[in-house]
Amino acid sequence: MLKKAKGMLEKKAGIFSILFVFCFSAFGQRASAPMFSFGGGYSSSNYTPFWLRANQFGAVPTEENYLNVGGSTYVDYRKGKKMDWGLGASARLNLGDTKADLLVQEAYLKGKWGIFELSAGRKKYIQGLVDSTLSSGSYIFSGNSLPMPKIEIVVNEYWHPKFLAGYLGFKGNFVHGFFEQGRQNISQVYLHQKSLYGRIGKPNWPLKFYGGFNHQVQWGGTRRYLKNYKPSNGGVPTNILKDYFNVVIAKSLAGAGGDTATYGFNEGFNRLGNHLGSLDVGMEIDGNFGKLFFYRQSVYEDGSLYYGNNITDGLHGIAFSSKRKRGLVKIVFEYLNTTSQGGNEFDQRLNIRGFDNYFNNGIYPEGWTYMGKGMGTPLMTLDAETDLNEGKSIYFDNNRVETFYVGAEAMVGENRLLFRGSLTNSHGNFGSEYIPVKKQIALGLQWQRQIFVFGQDAFLSANIGADLGSWKKDLVGTNFTLSIPIQ
Repeated sequence: MLKKAKGMLEKKAGIFSILFVFCFSAFGQRASAPMFSFGGGYSSSNYTPFWLRANQFGAVPTEENYLNVGGSTYVDYRKGKKMDWGLGASARLNLGDTKADLLVQEAYLKGKWGIFELSAGRKKYIQGLVDSTLSSGSYIFSGNSLPMPKIEIVVNEYWHPKFLAGYLGFKGNFVHGFFEQGRQNISQVYLHQKSLYGRIGKPNWPLKFYGGFNHQVQWGGTRRYLKNYKPSNGGVPTNILKDYFNVVIAKSLAGAGGDTATYGFNEGFNRLGNHLGSLDVGMEIDGNFGKLFFYRQSVYEDGSLYYGNNITDGLHGIAFSSKRKRGLVKIVFEYLNTTSQGGNEFDQRLNIRGFDNYFNNGIYPEGWTYMGKGMGTPLMTLDAETDLNEGKSIYFDNNRVETFYVGAEAMVGENRLLFRGSLTNSHGNFGSEYIPVKKQIALGLQWQRQIFVFGQDAFLSANIGADLGSWKKDLVGTNFTLSIPIQ
């Protein structure tokens, strides 16, 4: 395995070494101790078990057995400072059967002024009202793919304006991101992202209500803003600033018949780019027994939610966090449904907006993906991730799914146990339905423990997982990671 990967490893080892030295030399007392890690994974099949690779920020290969080494360090804000700066860096080198991949998961600078934070670079994040540790994955941004480079202005914590006496709080973000070059048939693609969430209730109240939205847009593309680019049918080259403004406000380009000469048929009669996101609501009950969090994420894409055509689609969740520090400390139940997609009809005159085809797009063939992995819920899978259909393309051939999910966390002595299990019914997608539906069971169990290595505390994590059903050959697999602080 190492012999096959040697050529690529030699090219990438220098980059990895420089990054790790940078991590190791981190900024004195403000920095957390740099971490060095190594591990590996093995599967009985050519696929990694689902809950061992999903929502890992792109770190775990979908296929291939592997060994890995990694490093990370962080410089965080100082307490009590209104203005401050920080940074973070983490990287991982996967040595597979046929290739070596250097993954820079995080490399960012950040600064804050009051409630506002400005950051630039790769930074792990999820978006939406959801349990942040045990969820099957937030619908629109779950942490399934490698984080993309972005520039972000964000209010991370709920801000309570004084004139509202603390009864109402707000947070949100505004992002410009960069998709990878070399996407299928199109490159130089950008991300526009914004969100706004509100909370009713003071932080110490036992009952609080949440609501908000996020808006995502893929836009731009090859040649569109070059001076010598001439659109078909006599159109004029587009202006990037004008297009950006139209993207931000989600302006309809239909106008008087649509500007198809400049933007083409798909965008000329619609909006510029691929618009999608979720509308979220939640309720939190905090009592002596623990904390209950109820949440619902409603899906919007192509206007079907506005007309109520896909109202049954969405992510529904209940999370219970105990105040006990031993035994069962958290349990999460979720139900994801994306089978409606507005139905199998589309008639603007009757306000019927079906055939949504979630996460796929006619202009951007690889859809809602980054670096070959879906950015949203991992339960809607790519052609490259299963054997449901022939081929290994990067598009969502399995986006009409119904999933029942449970996640649990327990502390047994000094051992932390995390369980994830799901039963998914796959309907395929419109035009390629599975009759009867294809079922898949995925199970994952993780064990974590603090141990003593080389005279200091270290952290050991081991996972075992199994996939059973119709999506691919039944399999079992395992992986482990040992993380050692460098003092």
